[in-house]
Amino acid sequence: MFSILIALLSFVAFVRRRTISYLLIAVAFSTFLGKTSLGLTYLMGRMNPEMHHSFEHSLDVVMMALVLAAVYYARSSEGRELGSD
Repeated sequence: MFSILIALLSFVAFVRRRTISYLLIAVAFSTFLGKTSLGLTYLMGRMNPEMHHSFEHSLDVVMMALVLAAVYYARSSEGRELGSD
């Protein structure tokens, strides 16, 4: 259930800052929800181990890419707000 809290807090931070970097981090942290859901699905016997393993590592790659994109965007645009050009 901590994954829900992490996702909510990251979206609250995005709403307060309104930058693309914060949005990317919020979406990246939301992948924890996906990993939690995958774990529960696996534990309930609705997913085989190979599929669970593949999806979980795919979410790791997505999270890493989103965090790297957030850092790159924050450094290249110096944190401009959404909608301001």
